Amino acid sequence: MSAAVTRIAVIVPARDCANLLVACAAQILKQTRKVDEIVISVGPSADGTAEVAQALAATADTLRVVQNPAGDRGSALNVALDGLKSEFVAMVDAQSLIELDYVDAALKVIDQTDAAVVGGPMRPRGRTAIGRAMAAALRSPFGVGNSQFHFGGQAREVDSVYLGVYRRAALQAVGPYNPGLLRTEDDDMNARLRASGMRFWMDPTIRSTYLCRSTLREVWSQYYGYGYWKVALGTIRPEAIRLRQFVPAVFVLGLTAAAVTSTLAWWPALFVVFGAYVVLGATAASLAPADGLAARVLFVPVALTMHLAYGIGSLAGLVGWRQVAAAARSDSGHRGTGIRP
Repeated sequence: MSAAVTRIAVIVPARDCANLLVACAAQILKQTRKVDEIVISVGPSADGTAEVAQALAATADTLRVVQNPAGDRGSALNVALDGLKSEFVAMVDAQSLIELDYVDAALKVIDQTDAAVVGGPMRPRGRTAIGRAMAAALRSPFGVGNSQFHFGGQAREVDSVYLGVYRRAALQAVGPYNPGLLRTEDDDMNARLRASGMRFWMDPTIRSTYLCRSTLREVWSQYYGYGYWKVALGTIRPEAIRLRQFVPAVFVLGLTAAAVTSTLAWWPALFVVFGAYVVLGATAASLAPADGLAARVLFVPVALTMHLAYGIGSLAGLVGWRQVAAAARSDSGHRGTGIRP
């Protein structure tokens, strides 16, 4: 690392995550390369997240808490970025645990590659049977397609990384995060960075763990939001959209068409389509890295929840595309949608 680069900050958007924040912050505070600034950006919470954040700030002089009254992740990052002095910024979600050498490894990779953004692959881990099945699905092409940061492999240039350590100058060059996007705000930012000619680099030495959702209801809410807000992103940043992201919507339409065919013409149609999905899913479950038998047994129900939620969310966004487009173009456009970040 060049002598001119001396400071790095970590930002943690936090909302209704009191049960995760202490462990997340502990990993940041114990980095082998000390973090110069830590900012927890707290949104409106009902579980004591603000109190936990303030208690953490009282124990570390490098850690401060800022308020994010809007609640969305884009606003959380914008509020936290304001006033930072560090040359580099690591985005760390409360739902993640970074390894103790995460910052050190990221700075070394930045120095070696001169990339604008670096990060590692997502390493999912479940805390319940549902969470472990979700982790298996996230490690499988059946679950997430060919999304680059879900899979490891050798260090290489990519379109995006999990979490990410950014040059602050790069973020300043392309403007703030879009708070009109309750999800996909990072996809929007990354698309702007790529359009400006900036490079992303993934390196497996930059290690962190993603803690999966623990119930099917949480999985459904997460993936419905992904599908819905991916459509919103497409209305303002079509170059950030990949065709594979609409496969779940096609799957939902296929199931619907099969159900109609079963009712009106050929009764086995739905069973054939759904049976094919189950067979493919069961085969993927047998091949995917999984933590225990329960994760393999629950793989298909969890993957089905992910795919149905994403697909229905995408279709809801397409049906209401005028509202979706307005939301993506407005700082307050998300109000009234009923979808939380």
